[in-house]
Amino acid sequence: MRNGNGDYVNSAIVKIAKWARSQGWRVEDDASGYTRFCDRDGEYIARYPATPGNERRRMHDLIVALRRAGLAWPAPSKKEQRAQREKGAK
Repeated sequence: MRNGNGDYVNSAIVKIAKWARSQGWRVEDDASGYTRFCDRDGEYIARYPATPGNERRRMHDLIVALRRAGLAWPAPSKKEQRAQREKGAK
């Protein structure tokens, strides 16, 4: 899937790639078919293959690596926020 910057991005990670770009990260596809994520300083953080063998596991690994590098994942849903408030009230 082609994104707004002319790169091809795996359809499974389009939302993550958009969010990372909006936070100043660099997301690009290499010649091997991997989507690479680099932080604001240009440091390589993680990559995601075009055809992952275990998509769920690779997605989890990608999100963990991005969070460790400081990419704030979008705010939780209202349902999750409500559950946290109720948990704190007990």
